Amino acid sequence: MRRLLRDNGTVVSKATTRKLISASGLTGAKPRYCQLVRDANKEKRVSFCESLIQANDTLDNEIFTEECTVQLHNNKVVVYRLQDASAPYVPKPKHPLKIHVWAGICKRGATQIVLFEGIMRKEFFVSEILENTLLPFIRQKFPDNPRFQQDNDPKHKSKLATEFLVENNIVWWRDWPSESCDLNPIEMVWNELKASVSKKNPRNKDELVSAITEFWGKTMTKDKCTKYTDHIYKVVPVCVFVNGKPTCDLPKRIFEEPSLGKSISYFNEKLNTVLEMYQKAIRLTSRIDVSHV
Repeated sequence: MRRLLRDNGTVVSKATTRKLISASGLTGAKPRYCQLVRDANKEKRVSFCESLIQANDTLDNEIFTEECTVQLHNNKVVVYRLQDASAPYVPKPKHPLKIHVWAGICKRGATQIVLFEGIMRKEFFVSEILENTLLPFIRQKFPDNPRFQQDNDPKHKSKLATEFLVENNIVWWRDWPSESCDLNPIEMVWNELKASVSKKNPRNKDELVSAITEFWGKTMTKDKCTKYTDHIYKVVPVCVFVNGKPTCDLPKRIFEEPSLGKSISYFNEKLNTVLEMYQKAIRLTSRIDVSHV
């Protein structure tokens, strides 16, 4: 703000600036971050979500997959000290140990997790993930062919991976828009996983791996996977409402009721009802003569 005023020829002190901010009713806060969505992908997100609404897609036969990274020394530490004492230093390695995780969830349960270090190559992706993890899961859980969701990472689109999917009749859901992590329920799983690992405060690789596998084995039940998948019922209509922008926490704020057992159409109709009531209230307010109030 001081810079803006200075550019317009007005110079004020920090104290004056703070007083002006306080008098205006504003307060300082750290911004909350969300995924970046470019304009071209906003249109694709709206089109994709509109197709889900029109079909009232239940997402019953979708397998949502993604990779994430969990690392040591990623937990936040609170230190109590005397007021006049300086805060102690906590050593942190320049390159903390990282474990990469691949997994998938659907309404019929969760896949096995695949843990690896370093860069995932297309050969590893096909042999260890598609062939040894995804394919057995599909054969066990899906007598009918599911839709397989994954992002557009180069190794996912490689000729080797594409040929494997075709040869094994695995339908890749290619309509999935880019920059749409809020439409993927497994992103919420990663948040819960990292929070769980942080609480255990692992100190070495073995403890980190143990914390990850323990979470996956105990927490990712069929009911938990269904709960996360059904949450997308709320996200889809909100994505259309905000014209493809990141939905952030809007779905939870607009719809307070649980999404379990509901549908995309249910929340879409509910959102439309709320918007109609809001518009009627605005029209009614504009007609009221407030001169005698």
